[in-house]
Amino acid sequence: MMEQRKRVLLISTFLATSLGACGGGGGDSSSPSGGSVVTTVGKIDGFGSVYVNGIKFDTTHTVYQVDDEPGHDDTSLGVGMKVRIEGRINDDGRTGTADTILYDDDLEGPIDSGSLAVGDGVTTFTILRMAVSVDENSTVFDDGASYAGLEEGQEIEVSGFFDGNQIVASRVELQSDSDDDYEIKGTVTGYDGSQVTLVLQNGVIAGPYAISSAAELDIPTDPMGLYVELKLDNSSGTLEVIHIESEDGDLIADDDSEVSLRGILVDDGNDGFSVNGVFFEVSPVTRYKPASLEANLSAGMEVEVEGVMQGDVLIVGMIEAEEGEIEIEARVSAVQNSDAKNGTITLDLGNGQSLSVQTDNSTLFEDSSDFDEDGDGSFTLNELTDSDTVEVELSRSGDQYYAVSVKREDEASPTVVEAPIEAFSVNNSVTLVGAIFTIHGGTEYQLDDDQVDVETFFSQIVVGESAKIEDSDWDGSIEKIELE
Repeated sequence: MMEQRKRVLLISTFLATSLGACGGGGGDSSSPSGGSVVTTVGKIDGFGSVYVNGIKFDTTHTVYQVDDEPGHDDTSLGVGMKVRIEGRINDDGRTGTADTILYDDDLEGPIDSGSLAVGDGVTTFTILRMAVSVDENSTVFDDGASYAGLEEGQEIEVSGFFDGNQIVASRVELQSDSDDDYEIKGTVTGYDGSQVTLVLQNGVIAGPYAISSAAELDIPTDPMGLYVELKLDNSSGTLEVIHIESEDGDLIADDDSEVSLRGILVDDGNDGFSVNGVFFEVSPVTRYKPASLEANLSAGMEVEVEGVMQGDVLIVGMIEAEEGEIEIEARVSAVQNSDAKNGTITLDLGNGQSLSVQTDNSTLFEDSSDFDEDGDGSFTLNELTDSDTVEVELSRSGDQYYAVSVKREDEASPTVVEAPIEAFSVNNSVTLVGAIFTIHGGTEYQLDDDQVDVETFFSQIVVGESAKIEDSDWDGSIEKIELE
């Protein structure tokens, strides 16, 4: 599919030089102190500095803009927020410095009446007619919001990534009772100074909304076709526009050069893809992680792309499939499949426990073993046997586990599970992916890379935090457990 999009925009030598700067390379955008000046768009994964797209950004001297207000610090940010960071990524590719951090929610308002559809771990609804999807396990809920507590009429703030049909929420917050302002974004299709109409990202028409005589209008005289944010006041019970401003739908400015984006692949309707509204092109020097991704790109996958802007198109130096939230290395106990990629792999977790993992056409199959006789770096479910060991990256929806990638290994190795803690029994066991793993006298405990005793370790455990266990003899007992 992507081959049709490989336009000759730049000669290969220029591509190799420019794209080599991505991911902490250097090149024309290098800073005097080393590393590369980069614009990064992605969701916040953690703090202690700010972690975005796998990079730890130092925020000692950062300038913040949060919901159009300056003067904030890390305390006004939260995990799951989609942000834009301007700064530098160091040569190690893992650390950097944030000069500016910008956050603006994607949508704010009440859940529309009749729109709430509760599913098995995934719930959908609309806000001011814009479609939203939330996941019980991957969406962050804060400030009083919860997955179970979603209800029609509830006023919430949403941050997330558009997948071509809806905003896939990475964060949901409950709106303050004292806040009568709603926010919605779209492209202006009607405007006469007294009313404004938008077409939203999901193609739905919103409006016309009446414009207050005192409204702030940070837009041209003729805003038709402009992507804008409307701020709507509901204090009188009738929605009225009190502010209109032009908006960067993709959070990328015209003068951005080197860019790193994380988001959901959207089919651009022309045999190609976009991420966060940014169309991109691959080239002969584009790197794929894993390599099998090149032949398996499909709409709906979450990826990270790095490259340089050529006009309004991103020329991709690297594209990487985002890892699942759960990683397991284990022996295969059974395989059932309907074709080469669609089926179920059952993993042996020891002590009679197992985990069923669903695969489909979006799953990446990698083969680094000696069993890869054709040398293509991949395999099919037809080739997998119950004597193989695999490394699997998973996502979870309700009680179902889906394989983002499956990698076949050469030989049996200890069972390794890295996943959120679902339950624990002090000084006795932890539960991950529905399996109970017990400790014993020889268990090694690590907390933030420091070895500690069992009492100290269990005093720090919190349900929902991620732990990593190793079971060397495949019996469901733990030889080593780590907690970050």
